[in-house]
Amino acid sequence: MDVLPGQNFVDATLGGGGYTKAILAKNQPNGKVLGIDLDKDAIEHSKILNHKSLILHQGNFSHIDKIVEHTKFNNISGIVADLGLSSYELESRGISFQQKEVLDMRFDQKGNTVDAKFILNDYDENRLRKIFEDYGEEKFSRQIAKKITDYRFKIKEMHYTDELYQIIQDALPKPVKHKAADSARRIFQALRIEVNHELNNLQEFLPKAFDLLNPGGRLVVVSFHSLEDRIVKQYFVGLTKGCVCPIDFPQCICGKNPQGRILTKKIVTASAAELEKNPRSSPAKLRAIIKL
Repeated sequence: MDVLPGQNFVDATLGGGGYTKAILAKNQPNGKVLGIDLDKDAIEHSKILNHKSLILHQGNFSHIDKIVEHTKFNNISGIVADLGLSSYELESRGISFQQKEVLDMRFDQKGNTVDAKFILNDYDENRLRKIFEDYGEEKFSRQIAKKITDYRFKIKEMHYTDELYQIIQDALPKPVKHKAADSARRIFQALRIEVNHELNNLQEFLPKAFDLLNPGGRLVVVSFHSLEDRIVKQYFVGLTKGCVCPIDFPQCICGKNPQGRILTKKIVTASAAELEKNPRSSPAKLRAIIKL
């Protein structure tokens, strides 16, 4: 981020406020931070910072352009989006299968009416299978989707995380039942992505965020699974390309120039020291680009 005193930054996924606190420690006395989060609890949590240079806004980061306009926040030197979940989100709302909770998974519990429970109990088998395949890349999506629909038709509707975990385990062939936790992680991830429209939001966010940056401004994104990382990588690579004319054209007629320069030739992952302090950072992948 290369934070300097007097610069303005956007923390597009406020969460626990870690990035915001680190930026505010470096951009004072005159720099500001706009913190955005869809989760009301994250906004309330960060109010305790009570920092004169912090502006908080509850909203979807995919609407960053409208939020910036609404808050009259300009002259932006950097935007960071960490697509991971904060600890309190992982420990509630049925996002994790590690403990018994209601299958909710919504980041915005007031504005979003479709939760994981609704999807599992109302979507047909083919639709469930496609979600598990597309968003979870789960090998046994067909078997798990069939087991879910059989369960709700023959036994009862599903309400809790432990019910879903047991169904996943029962759906797996005997030789791989001992790997039920791996399949469960993928299925729970797929449901969370579907509930919160995460990939669509990311695709909408990236060009808006880049457009908002000053020349020389930086966009930093931390993703936690291959689907997100692929979207970020492809978008960043596209910004570095100039001419898009067919190679057989004798000269350029599109007039396009590179818009950005990638700062991370290889993805940045957590150091050994970070992993020891924060094991949940293990799948994190950071990519960054600077606006030309």
